[in-house]
Amino acid sequence: MRGNGVYVAIAAIWGITAGYQRLYGLHFVMAVYLLFLLRYKRDLFPACLLAAALFYLYMIWTETHNQTVLPKNKTHFSLRLIEPPVIDGDQLKVKGRTKEKEKVQLLYKINRERDKKELFQLRMGMVCRFEGRLEAPEPARNFFAFDYRKYLRSQQIHWIVKPSSFSVAACKQTRLHPVEVLRSIREKGMDEINEHFPPAVIGIVQALIFGEREEMDEALLEGYQKLGLVHLLAISGSHVTLLVSGCFYLCIRFITREAAALLLILLLPLYMILTGASPSVVRASVMAMMLLWSRYRKFNIPLCDILSLTCIVMLLIQPYDLFQPGFQLSFIVSFALILSMDWIEQYRSSMMRLFAATLVAQISSLPFLLYHFFEFSLLSIPLNMIFVPLYSFIILPLSIIALVAHYVVEPLSLPFIYLLEHVLDFANRFVQLFASDRSLAFVLGRPSMLLLLCYGMAIVWAFTQMEQKKYRAFGYVVIVIAFHAAFPYMNRYGEVVFLDVGQGDCIYIELPYRKGVYLIDTGGTVLLPKQSWQKRRSEWRVGAKLVVPFLKAKGIRQLDQLIITHGDADHMGAAPEVIRSIRVKELVIGNESRAYSPWQTALMAGMKDRKMKIKKVEKGDDWKVGEASFYVLNPPRTALPSNDNDRSVVLYAKLGGLSWLFTGDLEAEGEGRLIRDFPHLQVDVLKIGHHGSATSTSEPFLKMIKPQIAIISVGKNNRYHHPHHDVIARLKKHGVRILRTDEHGAIRYRYTKKAGTFTFMLP
Repeated sequence: MRGNGVYVAIAAIWGITAGYQRLYGLHFVMAVYLLFLLRYKRDLFPACLLAAALFYLYMIWTETHNQTVLPKNKTHFSLRLIEPPVIDGDQLKVKGRTKEKEKVQLLYKINRERDKKELFQLRMGMVCRFEGRLEAPEPARNFFAFDYRKYLRSQQIHWIVKPSSFSVAACKQTRLHPVEVLRSIREKGMDEINEHFPPAVIGIVQALIFGEREEMDEALLEGYQKLGLVHLLAISGSHVTLLVSGCFYLCIRFITREAAALLLILLLPLYMILTGASPSVVRASVMAMMLLWSRYRKFNIPLCDILSLTCIVMLLIQPYDLFQPGFQLSFIVSFALILSMDWIEQYRSSMMRLFAATLVAQISSLPFLLYHFFEFSLLSIPLNMIFVPLYSFIILPLSIIALVAHYVVEPLSLPFIYLLEHVLDFANRFVQLFASDRSLAFVLGRPSMLLLLCYGMAIVWAFTQMEQKKYRAFGYVVIVIAFHAAFPYMNRYGEVVFLDVGQGDCIYIELPYRKGVYLIDTGGTVLLPKQSWQKRRSEWRVGAKLVVPFLKAKGIRQLDQLIITHGDADHMGAAPEVIRSIRVKELVIGNESRAYSPWQTALMAGMKDRKMKIKKVEKGDDWKVGEASFYVLNPPRTALPSNDNDRSVVLYAKLGGLSWLFTGDLEAEGEGRLIRDFPHLQVDVLKIGHHGSATSTSEPFLKMIKPQIAIISVGKNNRYHHPHHDVIARLKKHGVRILRTDEHGAIRYRYTKKAGTFTFMLP
């Protein structure tokens, strides 16, 4: 078994995956794997079969018991706070455990500044009594979007509890458990950094020492992510190796090597908790403990076996970690580096070894990066060669020394903080410079399971040949990347997707063989005026969090047209974010030069700065691409309506055997004009104007166009109470099938030339 632990770990991974997904294809994969073992690794077959069976049953048992015991109508709560409370603007967020021993996520909107100041007295370990209600966490409402419900379920959380009121006076402190004591120390350490370090360094110092990135500037964090440098802000193998090595060689000056190893073994579990116990921290710490134990007992364990055993132990403790990006990237990169160690160390130059290690890490992580983040940066390798030494040997040591000096003799920390601030300022400026327009980010989209298999086979073959100094095999990886990039242009299916952007519109149209990609509106977050105490560190941005990730997941590198129907924020507020992230070939906007909104004016100015084409359209304009055709029915050429909504760009399109009418925010007056101008207009699918308000979708309009399907883009529980009940009644009266983003989530029509199928994100 020595040196072959990876085969058992693979069997355990299959058991977890099969027990969670219950897909027949996974059983076929395992059958092939077992046949391989019977043929080439017969002595490993019993252990792998046993591991697969045990982890399969273990995952089924875990899934079966991962259920709520709380009644949905529960209103009285006694909740013990099991984590440090987080107060962000006007929101209190904390995890707690009910008296039924079930974990819940508490969310409370703070109504007054005085209440907020009082809530800062909350501490972990308090038991609070209050009245409130339970809400099920939101599932993913859009394709490729983050699934909050699934994420919480992986932490055995099934409910969000929302108090009707919350007071510290109704809370009582209880004794902390040992783990909670460590979490409390961690929280105090982060508070010290918040209070005594310059704002520019707080986020990164907290990330490097305590594994917490909440205080980081969002734009800067996105820059690190875009350039493939975000792993430097996570406590991982390199951080733990440097820390353990430094502590070990310091300890052996005073005690024996065996005693130093044993001391560090005892301290590493404490370090894991103090640094947040993320998968990368746990993986690196457990591996370090096993290596130290082998040194203590004076026997050698192959690194590959240590990594495999660590994987098995972590899956036993928390099997859901297997499906987290951090877990996957941490293990696959570590595995690739261990197997490539001899090849890396053949180079005498430290720069060449760094280049080789960076190359192995980037290529091995490529399929996982594409699956979770949809893109990679061509600058990632050269920038990692600069930033890995910078962080490992300058920024990380300076951060640790500055914090230790602050606790020992506070004035002693000032020169280290000063130096750290200037080094980070240089590093962050460098990141922002290249992340803006020079990131060379290559968007490929989320690969299919078949493409993932092709990536895996090509990468394994390339690494195998690399050890024999045959580098042409990397050409196969390039071929897979090229096929991935070209695949959409070979896809005979087109689609129309109504994204659920809340109270707003965003419609994605892709023609077969990607002959055209259009986005009608972008949605946008309408931010209500807030007092300073109510403002959160990071406000929700529909463009950055929803629209751009969807486009990147589809592999969209360029939009042929971004069509803005009119100037309301809920239709075009996210347009600047889309333009910054995705190249737009042409901006299409209504020809209403005397009545452009400030949003439209600013957007057109930004397009001109980027030297992108702006096309102003009006009634009578049209274009055709293959079997698809588009006709502009509004705004009129003359006598522009006084109502902004009735100046919306209205498109009539023929796609996938259906006729579509995209109406923007058109209201009854505009509908009346369409009736007069196009008396024979009939459509199959009507995008309801103005989110189904009472002033839209009039009786004469419905009677003339005779739609079969009506799609309403509307926010769940929106404050305007859209769609209006009269509109729904009129649609039902005409026998129209109603699809709504607030009830169905994103709505997709996937088609070939003459036919297609509607599917929904929510059942």
